[in-house]
Amino acid sequence: MRTTRTADNGGWQGKKRTHPVRLRVVSSNPDDGAELAAELARERARTRLLQQRLATKERELREIHGSSAWAFVSALRTWKLRLLDPLLGVVGVSWPPRAPLADAGGAEIRPAGAAYDVVCLAICGWDERFQRPQQLMSRFAAAGHRVFFVRPELRREGPLWSATEKLPNVYEISLRAGREAEGLDALRGEASIATAATIVQMPMGWSLARQARERFGWPVLYDCMDFHAGFTTVRRSMVADEGALLAEADVVVASSAGLEARARTKRADVLVVRNGCDYVHFAKTQRAHNARPVIGYYGAIADWFDAALVADLAARRTDWDFVLVGSTYSGDIARLARMPNVTLTGEEPYESLPDWLGGFDVAIIPFRRTPLTEATNPVKVYEMLAGGKPVVSVPIPEVAMLAPMVRLASTVDDFEREIVAALAEDASAAGERRAFARQHTWEQRFAVLEGALNRVLSSRGA
Repeated sequence: MRTTRTADNGGWQGKKRTHPVRLRVVSSNPDDGAELAAELARERARTRLLQQRLATKERELREIHGSSAWAFVSALRTWKLRLLDPLLGVVGVSWPPRAPLADAGGAEIRPAGAAYDVVCLAICGWDERFQRPQQLMSRFAAAGHRVFFVRPELRREGPLWSATEKLPNVYEISLRAGREAEGLDALRGEASIATAATIVQMPMGWSLARQARERFGWPVLYDCMDFHAGFTTVRRSMVADEGALLAEADVVVASSAGLEARARTKRADVLVVRNGCDYVHFAKTQRAHNARPVIGYYGAIADWFDAALVADLAARRTDWDFVLVGSTYSGDIARLARMPNVTLTGEEPYESLPDWLGGFDVAIIPFRRTPLTEATNPVKVYEMLAGGKPVVSVPIPEVAMLAPMVRLASTVDDFEREIVAALAEDASAAGERRAFARQHTWEQRFAVLEGALNRVLSSRGA
């Protein structure tokens, strides 16, 4: 079954919790109240100290990653992985010498059913933040398709492929570097993959997907879910093949109107499949009961998160508490970490998000306006609405379309005004938001995606 973790590849911070921190404690005994208040003050002081240390370490890490020495070492590592390791592997040599790598999975793969198989060249590992890649593949599996979720990270050594079962019908696949096509062919034979489709989630997967189509006849669907070149952590080589992928894939899917427009410069037939929500998971979110208003956010607190805007808002409204849930890798949290009414929890597992969301009186989406965010259709907006929460967001195009279901704000003044209005809303508004989210589920998105693949396979007589 699926496992969760509280740290991602970039160094997620924070301890795992099941329920949100309650920021105010009420006691009938004055002495108890004073003691609890003193303990709370000490905890906040310790938290601020840890946050300051974390901010310092992350600043140092950013400086290292931005250095010319780091760029040189990264280039050497890429050259070694792509050229030297495969050549040495031919003669059975590894450098530096390593102990043999144990089989990472050893999962017993179930026989294929009547449905075709799906080979997903994934953008992330299965246990990373649970969003569109895992949500859609989970629906394919539930519909009877075997899903082979191929990790983007490659192994230096070990078997050509290994598998770990994550859910019934979902197998996370690890391939060996330099021999990916051989590994996929070996997986095809040993898992008895006959009819299959390849779903590509990152442009760098195009080469392998094209080979699979030429050798095995597997059609290719490109799920374009982000403006990949807009990520500061993505190297140019990782998106170099996107033009060819957009032009030559059998099906191209875009998750936003902005991505659709970019894709249409390469082809006319682009299918828009926006993000959605696991309605049942988030509909269990409870109404908040806080002594002071809690303004909350969950998701990546990365370089596209407008930390300055949130810090300005928190400085202005010291009578509000701000709870920010998520990885702070690549984000500038130095100022936020020093603020007494801001809590940075670190990354939290997907299973606990309804509990965290339940502690928010108002949810916010304070993104910076960049080419990346302008093309983004945020998963969290549907989840927050499914939880019944009022949402205040910057007016990026895909969220602006949802107004007035979502309140829009660009400046600190705007955010303050809209949050005040949201706090005064009638409780019945939560039902309207839930009803809206019920029309935007992952099941509905999956049905469109599966239909597109069904049509392609039918046209080929599969």
